[in-house]
Amino acid sequence: MTPPAVTAPTTAAPITDASGTVLKWRDGTFSGWGTSRHGDVEVTLIIERGRITTAAISRCLTRYSCSWIAHLQPQVVERQSPEVDNVSGATESANAFYFAVVEALKSAKP
Repeated sequence: MTPPAVTAPTTAAPITDASGTVLKWRDGTFSGWGTSRHGDVEVTLIIERGRITTAAISRCLTRYSCSWIAHLQPQVVERQSPEVDNVSGATESANAFYFAVVEALKSAKP
């Protein structure tokens, strides 16, 4: 008997834009939730041409006002990353924001 043929796993070709630049994320609107012991945060990201163009806190269910972490939203766009500054006095809320961005970006992977 002949053993079955072994085929190499196939990998999808990377997604590129018209100029051939490899895109980090798919275009669209993506949401993610982050949790903390002080409550939850939902973040919505808009991605255009493979880049984050908008990062917004869409729901804030924390014990404290999300005004403490609102300044983190533009950092996501500027850095093209969930890596944002720590916020003294709002560490848990900032962590929830970070994890919400991470979850949204997981959905946006090509």
